[in-house]
Amino acid sequence: MVGDLGNRQQIERDYHNRKYKDDNISSSPGFVNAAYIFYQRTIDQLPCGRILDFGCGDGWVSINLAKLGYDVFGIDISIELINKARKWAKDIGVSGNVHFEEMAGEHLLFQDDFFDAVVGSAVLHHTDFEMALNSIYRVLKPGGIGLFIEPMNQNIFLKTWRAMTPWRRSPAERALTMEEINMIKKKFPLARLNYFVFFSILSIGLMTMFPNIHLMRSINKWLEKCDECLIKRFPKIGIYCAVVVVELVKD
Repeated sequence: MVGDLGNRQQIERDYHNRKYKDDNISSSPGFVNAAYIFYQRTIDQLPCGRILDFGCGDGWVSINLAKLGYDVFGIDISIELINKARKWAKDIGVSGNVHFEEMAGEHLLFQDDFFDAVVGSAVLHHTDFEMALNSIYRVLKPGGIGLFIEPMNQNIFLKTWRAMTPWRRSPAERALTMEEINMIKKKFPLARLNYFVFFSILSIGLMTMFPNIHLMRSINKWLEKCDECLIKRFPKIGIYCAVVVVELVKD
């Protein structure tokens, strides 16, 4: 059960319950950039043991991990998404390896040092960030790892885009700024931050509008390579990228 919720949590719960009440809508993001490829590759290297899918949505990460044999717990503040995740897991026969519960990420109802790893896809920016980090730290075992992919909001063009398109996201979510990045470094001093999508934000935007045009994918691959070279040569521009992959280690 979710229990008592703060105002921000109530907004997130109500927004996602409304959005995903229609059974035909899926929450699974269609990442097509280097960040998602990196995220998937890292997931394949997760330690054996108990995994928490933090903000599991309709269960797409949890179910993929369950299919690989992990013991997975998925939590989300939206009962609509939890119900979808349970149905999906049952339909494909992995219910025995994955457990879904309606729960706020800031108030995890698990004992201390319970998980070997915690993963999340575009979820931390929906939470009270500091509370969520503290909650994740508490339930991770010493030496346990966290893996999160999150949107950034340091780039003026991204800020402008988000300000112009408020209907595309919940009213309570906030993409990451240096304030949140500094919180990560303070709570998890061993954290690694890998930034993606600088110039390729243009091609990704075009692919969203014109998904069936092959030329867009070719342009996107070329821009991704440009991004990789640019960030490697000038790492300080990383904070102005659209995506950050966060690797946490509990010391």
